[in-house]
Order: sequence, then structure tokens, then C-alpha cells
Amino acid sequence: MATQPNPLVSVGQYLEMLEKSDVKYEYWDGEVTAMAGASERHNLISASILSHLWQQLLPTNCKPVGSDQLIRKSEATRYVFADVVVRCKNAKMEVGVVPALNEPVVIFEVLSPSTELIDRKKKFAYYSSFESLKELVLVSQSEKLVEHFYRESVDETWKVKHLFEDQDELVLGSVGGRLSVEVIYQAVEW
Repeated sequence: MATQPNPLVSVGQYLEMLEKSDVKYEYWDGEVTAMAGASERHNLISASILSHLWQQLLPTNCKPVGSDQLIRKSEATRYVFADVVVRCKNAKMEVGVVPALNEPVVIFEVLSPSTELIDRKKKFAYYSSFESLKELVLVSQSEKLVEHFYRESVDETWKVKHLFEDQDELVLGSVGGRLSVEVIYQAVEW
């Protein structure tokens, strides 16, 4: 027996759903997807990144925020969440019941087995369209591997650096943050 596809919803319906729910939903051209709960390892990695960046960026004009920050490129019909996102002062925010950041500078995605393909392809392509985005960091939770993608402008091809040794350091040139692989994974038991 064939299943019926989910009906498409409007942006207004999506934002209303998001406002009234304890569940996070992403919106992709009319399709709504519930965000699954994260593993303990995923949460520990995200918390380590967020807390260390918070301390470093506190005196600057840029601040990291956690996974509850909605992200949307202006005029796009896509709303997504990342694990950690860095925004800088005067970044454009979409005003509404659920504010959406329109100008992220750095995005971190902690890869989960169920979402890795989406994060690497669909979301990576979407994030790449943000003119403000200078750095995108994919962090594995199944092994010590941090992939740091960086560029100067939206027209530039992404460069990538792979970090996997404890002493390897992720240098976020766009905001002045630094995280060693050891710090990123410090709370994870292998």
C-alpha cells in the first residue's frame, strides 16, 4: 500500500507550528521535518564547542549560540538549525515570534549517523549560499575528526583542513577563536 506524502505547509504555518511546539522542526521548501534528539556524545561535543568559544569571544563583537538558533537566508524558503552558530554584532536577524539569524559567520554541525548525509550535502550546499558565512566546521562523533571548511567570500571555493590529533588546532580566522581537537572531544569517552 502506497503512503501519501506529507502535505506542504506555508512559512506562516511552519512558524506557528514552531512557536507552539517543544520540538524543533526544520523547513525546506514547504516540507517540515522534526529534529531528532541527539546522543549524549553529540551533546557533550556541542557543549564543549559552545562553552569554549563563549569564553574566547565574550570580549569581541561575535557570540556563539547553541542549537536553538533558527537560521534562514533572507528570501529563502528554508529554515534550519545548526549545533553551534557564531553571529557577529549587527548581523541581520529576521524579526518574528521565532527570530531567525540571516547572517551566520561560523557554523558547526556535529555529525550524527542519521543526519550526516544531509549535513554534508543538502545543508552544506544551503550554508554555502550565505554570503556572510566564512567557516563551516563538521565534527564527527564516531571518531576524532574535525573538518574545517573556510573561505573569504561566497565566490571563493571552500578550502578544507582535516584535524584529528589532540594537539591539532582549529583556528577560526573570521572571529578569532581557537579550539584544539582535545578540547572539542574532552568530555567524550572512547
